[in-house]
Amino acid sequence: MSTLKEKTAKGLGWGFVDNFVGTGITAVVSILLARILSPQEFGLVGMIAIFISLGNSLMDSGFSGALIRKKDATDKDLSTVFYTNLILSIVIYAILYLCAPAIGSFLGNSFLTTLLRVLGLSVVIMSFTQVQKVNFIRKIDFRTQAIISLAASLVSGVVSIWMALKGCGVWSLVAQQLSKQAVVSLLLWVFSTWKPSFTFSFASFKEMFGFGSRLLACSLISVIWNEIYSLVIGKMYNPIAVGYFTRAEKFKTMVTSNIGQVVQRVGYPVMSSIRDDVERQVRVYRKVVRLTILLTSTLVLGLIGCADAMIEVLIGPKWLPAAHYLRILGISGMFLPLILSSVNVFNANGKSDITLLLEIIKTALAVIPVTLGIIFDIDALLWGMVGITLLSYLIHAAFVSKEIPYSVGQQVRDILPAIVISACMAVAVHFVGMVEMAPFPLLLLQIAVGFVIVLLCYEFICPSEEYTELKGMVLKVLRLKK
Repeated sequence: MSTLKEKTAKGLGWGFVDNFVGTGITAVVSILLARILSPQEFGLVGMIAIFISLGNSLMDSGFSGALIRKKDATDKDLSTVFYTNLILSIVIYAILYLCAPAIGSFLGNSFLTTLLRVLGLSVVIMSFTQVQKVNFIRKIDFRTQAIISLAASLVSGVVSIWMALKGCGVWSLVAQQLSKQAVVSLLLWVFSTWKPSFTFSFASFKEMFGFGSRLLACSLISVIWNEIYSLVIGKMYNPIAVGYFTRAEKFKTMVTSNIGQVVQRVGYPVMSSIRDDVERQVRVYRKVVRLTILLTSTLVLGLIGCADAMIEVLIGPKWLPAAHYLRILGISGMFLPLILSSVNVFNANGKSDITLLLEIIKTALAVIPVTLGIIFDIDALLWGMVGITLLSYLIHAAFVSKEIPYSVGQQVRDILPAIVISACMAVAVHFVGMVEMAPFPLLLLQIAVGFVIVLLCYEFICPSEEYTELKGMVLKVLRLKK
């Protein structure tokens, strides 16, 4: 096994541990908080999420991606980025603080002013973590990040649940975010051997911003595309509707965003290291695509099939309207990891201008569901999201085919088997859900049926190399295979 393959395999393994263990703890905490708090309290945080996300993107300004791609990054480069992030974070927080009253007025809720001013501190906290994260990513060291993420998730979970039980309401959600970021920042500094020196290079700044500025534009556009819907729902409807929407999004992103983030974080440095070998890029990328869609389609369509029972069991009957949102949003989310993985091809080859163009196209398409939501209702907005996500995937696939010899037809053929198997499983699970049973045993039955159907299909009907390798990894972890 090659060194690169070993690093990639370990990176993927620890990347999934980082995302799924950390996210798993966060999910458990979120479920407990949802049982204590109301949809409106979650909706209030959801309404201002776009402003926090925009602030974080502006603070990073694409420098993280530029540092990862730069093979010979020096201490001067790292220190320059660190101080740039810190200064930008302070400026951005000041802007958020001053604009908070106007934002609260626009959204028709003056309480959002205070909420935004407190939650905006997360931008400053995150500025201390960017360069430290880059150093671990450059080494494809996701083990350390997984340990840090686990510790931060546990601490923030305890803090937020304790505050919720004490009747702190929405502030427990704010405390969860701030405490998690604070612990991550602290531990990254403890585990990292690098510390900033008292140096700043304008030449280094100019060089990296030349590449990073395009990534910044992509990031800003992506944030708008991801968060605009909560803002529109909050403005046009009410915080309760935002609460249902964000809760459905949380269940969806537990699968889609986490898989997508792992693929992007691990895939980017790997694709960058083989950017001079096109044939090898194609082999690696095809394998990533097939593994990604196998995991994503199985988990997402499984969620769709058992949405009602899952939501009632996990967060209670008061959240049942979110199941309807999840059934629609899940379809759109299935293609998100594929879109994220395609971006690695362009960025690794120094074509961040293509990434920017695709983000502009994707965000422009968001006008369609937003318009549908304003004219008709939330359902029209959700189905519009499904349509433009599918279209966006096909556009990304077309651009990939121009960058490497991997046609759109080949890409579609590579993902279809997993989607068909998962869709059949989801239909069967949905019909099982019509059985008259208590929610918890019904959910267990649905999970068992879905698992058996997927297992039989991949074992006997449509075996695949990715399934075989994934099964081998699982058996090895369970110590059932030497």
